[in-house]
Amino acid sequence: MPKYDLVVLGCGPAGERGAIQAARAGKHVAVVERASVVGGNRINWGTIPSKTLRESALYVLGLRRAGLHGIRAELKDLTVADFMYRERLVVQRELELINESLDKYRIEIFRGNARFVDPHKVAVITDDGQTRTLLEGDHILVATGSRPHHPADVAFDGETIFDTETILSLPRMPRSMLVMGAGVIGIEYASIFAALGISVTLVDTREQLLPYFDREIVDLFERELRRLGIVILHGEKYSTIERTRDEPVRVRCRTDKGNLLEADVLLYCAGRDGNTKDLGLEHLGITPNAYGLLQVNADFQTKHPHVYAVGDVIGYPALASTSMEQGRQAVRHALQIPGLNLETKVLPFAIYAIPEVSTIGDTEEKLRSEGVAFLTGRGRYDMNPRGQIIGDAYGILKLLFDRVDLKLRGVHIVGTNASELVHIGQAFMRSGATALQIAETLYNYPTLSDLYRHAAVKALAEHGSYGTPSHPGGAS
Repeated sequence: MPKYDLVVLGCGPAGERGAIQAARAGKHVAVVERASVVGGNRINWGTIPSKTLRESALYVLGLRRAGLHGIRAELKDLTVADFMYRERLVVQRELELINESLDKYRIEIFRGNARFVDPHKVAVITDDGQTRTLLEGDHILVATGSRPHHPADVAFDGETIFDTETILSLPRMPRSMLVMGAGVIGIEYASIFAALGISVTLVDTREQLLPYFDREIVDLFERELRRLGIVILHGEKYSTIERTRDEPVRVRCRTDKGNLLEADVLLYCAGRDGNTKDLGLEHLGITPNAYGLLQVNADFQTKHPHVYAVGDVIGYPALASTSMEQGRQAVRHALQIPGLNLETKVLPFAIYAIPEVSTIGDTEEKLRSEGVAFLTGRGRYDMNPRGQIIGDAYGILKLLFDRVDLKLRGVHIVGTNASELVHIGQAFMRSGATALQIAETLYNYPTLSDLYRHAAVKALAEHGSYGTPSHPGGAS
């Protein structure tokens, strides 16, 4: 039985980065991956493929909205595959880079399903249930990810009813779509398909969209989703979902409030379940919660100190970026490898919808609940030359500052390139920058980045400290 310093279960973002972190420190590492390729959902079925479709949708939307004189564009009988022409190239390159890293650090890959035999031993099981080999690890990192939740009463058929891992294999481009679930993934797909000209109804099981986001930003975002033509229903759950007997077959959904919804296809994306089934956790005395998720402490340890869990399998925030950092942190803790430990709950969060939304730090609601006095500054895309050039008249950058020391506490953006712009705010926050420092930072012109200056100046104006003898500021 081969013995390793670290055995990693799953080679998605969390497992890959954890394995490489250990191997770079000279540790003997094995990875068990059940799929035929590494990279997990990020590369193969989710993040990269969906963002590829989003770029095509943005192009189509731009043609429809630009209204350039003498230019006319028509789209006829296209499939999802027609819009995914970049995906294979991007995915192939990402897989090459991952495999190069795994080879470089001599990480051993075992193909099969992982199953605990005891707290230190993992069996690698073939699809027909045979044990291929046994691996022993001083430390074990569970990074098995998650899968779309499938209610027992919903018949996912890959023709009319899809989940987030099958929706990009649509056999035809529908004219109408129901999206059940208004989490990050549901919102992204709803906006993407709406931008492609499909009639979309988004069913939100909660009473308000994205309840953990800054409410002003969400209100603006929801307005933009409706401007795309999306019908949004709040506080509704399905009672029944069924195929019709029409030709061609459609899908019909009745909600608990009595609404009857019908469309060509339905995308169900209300929740994900942790991949812990058949993992043999009973041999460790570990019981996942009702959603298959594992409970860990601040160092990502389970009840067994040498068994760690990271990424989607531990739940929120379940982002590729945070999963990678959790993998690194868990391994550094397990193997006593020195390095920075970032708080993965205070990292940038982005929704790659149309438009983008991104955020980091505190919201207005959180600051109020904590009794923190704050200042608000806003930079509007329609007042920014670059925003006007690109035709984004609706975006906004919102900055929140502590009223006492003027340090940046939160950054909230809705609009073009929000997922990129947020990192400027992240850098300002980590450096402890004040509103005055942000206002007097030099930005290229014209750029969307200059929105930070405008927003900071607005906050200082509210504070009454900009343009005074002690702070002789410039124009807004």
